[in-house]
Amino acid sequence: MSRRIVLVAVAGVAVLAGVVGWMLGRQIESPAEAAARISPPPASLISVPVELRELSSAVVTRGTIEFDQTTGIEVTGSEAGSSIITRLTKAEGDELVEGDVAIEVAGRPLFVLEGELPVFRSLTPGLEGPDVAQLEEALERLGLDPGPVDGIFGARTEQAIEQLYRDAGYRPPAIDRGDQATLDGARDRVSQAEKSLSSAEAESIPVGLPRSQRLELDRSVAQIEATLAGLRADRSQALAELDRARVAAAEAMTGAEQRFSTARMRHEQAVRKRVHPDTGVTPTAQELEVLRVKRRDAKLFLDDALANVESATAEYDSEARVWAPLISDALVDVEIAKAQRSEAITQASDTGGQDLVGDLREELTNAREDLVLLERDIGTRLPASEVLFLPSLPRLVQRINVKVGDFPQGSVMDVTGSEIAIVSGVSAADRALLELGQAGTLDDPNEGISIEAEIDFIADNPGGPNLSSDRFRVRLIPTGDVPDEVFSQNLRLRIPISSTGGEVLAVPLAALSAAADGSSRVEKLIDPETTELIEVRVGLASAGFVEVEALVGQLDTGDRVIVGRDQPDEESVPPSQDSEDESSDEGSDSETDEG
Repeated sequence: MSRRIVLVAVAGVAVLAGVVGWMLGRQIESPAEAAARISPPPASLISVPVELRELSSAVVTRGTIEFDQTTGIEVTGSEAGSSIITRLTKAEGDELVEGDVAIEVAGRPLFVLEGELPVFRSLTPGLEGPDVAQLEEALERLGLDPGPVDGIFGARTEQAIEQLYRDAGYRPPAIDRGDQATLDGARDRVSQAEKSLSSAEAESIPVGLPRSQRLELDRSVAQIEATLAGLRADRSQALAELDRARVAAAEAMTGAEQRFSTARMRHEQAVRKRVHPDTGVTPTAQELEVLRVKRRDAKLFLDDALANVESATAEYDSEARVWAPLISDALVDVEIAKAQRSEAITQASDTGGQDLVGDLREELTNAREDLVLLERDIGTRLPASEVLFLPSLPRLVQRINVKVGDFPQGSVMDVTGSEIAIVSGVSAADRALLELGQAGTLDDPNEGISIEAEIDFIADNPGGPNLSSDRFRVRLIPTGDVPDEVFSQNLRLRIPISSTGGEVLAVPLAALSAAADGSSRVEKLIDPETTELIEVRVGLASAGFVEVEALVGQLDTGDRVIVGRDQPDEESVPPSQDSEDESSDEGSDSETDEG
């Protein structure tokens, strides 16, 4: 082997040994190197820019659009004792106006009239009371002339009821069988007394009544009739003056309603559209306050006008009740005077059988007086099963729950008011945030639905139809068009309660921290290695952001603030003893939104 070959072999072994040593060295590390490898990397700052945002907060719940004042109409059977439905006079969607027949039960109508007082008895001739006055008012509105609206069921009231039934194509209610028997008996007694007296007078010798006595009797009757006429004239004058006052109050209320409506629309235009109704430009705060005060004053004026109407109506009704018994007594006095004159003339027509004829005349007089009273008190009546009073009309037939031939249990039909309303329920905490007149929006962003509305009712007590015992009923009236397809849908209802009123500097809530003195601050990023603490005044918080204003230092749009620091994975870093537990609070329906 040559020397050259040996040298090459030695060099190759040396190179191989070096490579192996280098590779083994790669697998060996010192304790310091190991500690450096497993230690966490330095934390990096997480920052976000300061933004300009409009922030707002709102009460958010669910609401349903429906016609207001939903009422279920129930039937109480009929005079015949049957409650079978024999005819449907209305269809769903029809309008129910005063004087309409809502439904036919056992061949008899159920009339609908307007009035606050529910039916609690059948109304018959001779009855008195506020329910009779309510009936007379309804008949008068229908043009059926019930006579004076005095709360007394008289002959003209009876005639108006008969006309109501005939106009609707029905036979007026028959007189009660017991009352009819009593009336027939009284008529028979009068007829028998007349026959007996006629027979007794035929056997007597007529001599006639002296002319002076006849004139005296005629004058007595005339005086009583004059008294009656005077009472009627005085009543007409007294009621006419009160009626004029009532009409004037009603006209004043109409003007007040127009004034309030105009003031409300002007205020709403300025608030919602940000356009002054007079200048056409954005209103100032002072101009908004002037419009609000005018709306408030118009509402107070309307309340006063309504009180005047109620006072004038009550005074009219009170005066009518005073006159009613006076007129009734005078009518009876006239009948008695006429009967006495007739009796005196008859008595003077004979000289024989005075005792018998006198007794028969007295019997006839008594029988006639009884008949007059019975005929006054017995006649066409209005059965409780054939009339329904609703506080307001017209109504819309929303649903019919029966068909012809049914014996109904519960409501036969559901009717609603003609006014559209949004109904909802809120918690006690949210109720404290709401006020009458506040604007809200019922919407469904997915369907492109947005309906503006205004609160017109907030319940004082929780509970009610379709509400739990801890929810308060809230009603809003839409101020714009309402699509037909949203009726009865349950949609989101949002009622704003506060707003920044424009764009403000805003940072995430996570950017805020508290100083030792309790002041709020944010940490502003100067460069990757430098930060600055900026003391701020905190405003409205909404949707994870909060309004801020720099008090010490400078903070502008686009500046970056620290919201956290990046930490290594938990698998490689032991848990910190300084970590804080997260907590969450259970809130109410209120939520905050970005504008």
